Amino acid sequence: MSHQVILINPPQVFTKNQVASGITPPLGIAYLAAILEQNDLSVDIIDAVGLEPGTINAFEKETFVRGLSFEDIVARLDDEVKVVGISNLFSFAYPVVQELCRQIRAFNSDIQIVLGGPHPSALYAEILDEDRDLVDFVVLGEGENPFLYLCQKLLQDNVLFQSNIGGDISNLAYLDENGTCVMGTEKLVRNTKLNSDTIPFPSRHLLPMEEYIKAQESHGYSNGRWTSMISSRGCPYGCTFCASRKTRWVSRSATDVADEIEHCIEKWNIREFHFEDDNMTINVKRLIQICDEIKRRKLDISWQTPNGIRASRIDEEMLRAMKESGCEHVTLAPESGSPRVLTDIIQKGKDFDLDHLRDCGATAHKLGLKVAAYFVLGLPGETREDMEMTIKYARELARVGVDEVNFGLFIPLPGTPLWEPSKHKIKDLDWLDLLTVGDLAKAVSFNDEVGSKELDWVRKKAYMSFLLTRIIYHPVQFAGTIFNVLRGIEKTKTERVLKTIYARYKKDTKNGINKLVFDNRTFYAYRHMYRKIFRLIFR
Repeated sequence: MSHQVILINPPQVFTKNQVASGITPPLGIAYLAAILEQNDLSVDIIDAVGLEPGTINAFEKETFVRGLSFEDIVARLDDEVKVVGISNLFSFAYPVVQELCRQIRAFNSDIQIVLGGPHPSALYAEILDEDRDLVDFVVLGEGENPFLYLCQKLLQDNVLFQSNIGGDISNLAYLDENGTCVMGTEKLVRNTKLNSDTIPFPSRHLLPMEEYIKAQESHGYSNGRWTSMISSRGCPYGCTFCASRKTRWVSRSATDVADEIEHCIEKWNIREFHFEDDNMTINVKRLIQICDEIKRRKLDISWQTPNGIRASRIDEEMLRAMKESGCEHVTLAPESGSPRVLTDIIQKGKDFDLDHLRDCGATAHKLGLKVAAYFVLGLPGETREDMEMTIKYARELARVGVDEVNFGLFIPLPGTPLWEPSKHKIKDLDWLDLLTVGDLAKAVSFNDEVGSKELDWVRKKAYMSFLLTRIIYHPVQFAGTIFNVLRGIEKTKTERVLKTIYARYKKDTKNGINKLVFDNRTFYAYRHMYRKIFRLIFR
């Protein structure tokens, strides 16, 4: 069946030493498809990652892309397609989006190409100017309404050129007939409408759900039939490195969230739910209502918060309600162990307290929840002393029972306060260099005091310090991690990553499959780390 509107989730780009970042259903474009379907527009999704998660192709600068090839994506288009919307979540993925646009243009230059996501939302003027031959429109921020109105004008009103669109569509940018960037409104409107009456459930029926379930590579961990969900959008806090900072927080009702859970159970027999909210816990009463509604309906599910929850909004009552309703894993985000960094650089917020977060981790552990903590190293203005404080604080978390940590390296995101003082360090604005955020074999520093090699060592030291402390204070749980990986079971994000790397290594050594892509340096980096830990314990 032909469709006039096609939404594309492009291939996933990575380096061969990338820590497995997981693949999740692209809910953003699934929501766009839902609102178009609700308004009787003909739409389909080409999910390049979900359709071919096992296909790897070489890309630029020793990087690789996972999913359908560009040629295979274009081959799925036909002469009926009038509008193509492409999701661009991360800045390091923009070169992939550019190449996809080039090939779509070569296939049919009359197709209207629309970009959306955090990266084009922040750099819409530059993208429309520099890539004017590739991109026709950029949707900024929340995309449902502006993309719907744009498609209605392009299709139903038979408008063929940007200059005829007019300025009545908010959050839409394009070049007018004089080559000047035009915005539909002067003010960026975010999250203006999100409730059960205006936004339908995401169109998961247009996604290859079985492929995601079979891949078992979620953002968190997974052991069965799972999907991601969003119960709220936005975050009013002002973390200076985050693209979601100071956005209006809007939420769905507990009833609507439970309805979607039931829908997923009935249609796909899904029993694991991963909430990807930017800040799920802002309204404590609402979250407890969600837990109560799950229990009232006797929904036999498990759920987790892989994108993180804010510790300042957490207490024992909330954690207990979460646990009783099926929550198994929570992610906390201290970001740093240095109060100076949190206050002066990150601007985490006056209500944020490291002691309280540590107590939340201890309480969650006591209740039987698995707990992760996220940190960022290499922030502009961060000193060596600050990083040592972060490592020390991570050890405190290990002592009270936090199961795992992630020490991500800072990368500047366009549109954030830390972008301006950092962007000059990206050589020729090569977005692929930002892939170092998850590359265990390489670091790129945006810090004036600590260089790339030293930052790489600091990250390894931080991991070793946390793991050693966890072994000493919680040896049974640490041994359980090793056994889970060997048995192919996941209870934490770390176990998912280790299981994936272990599987890749076995595949390499057994038959050489994917050897070009997944060389063994990442595996050996982990092995070297664990050997050092055991030497420290048993010497």
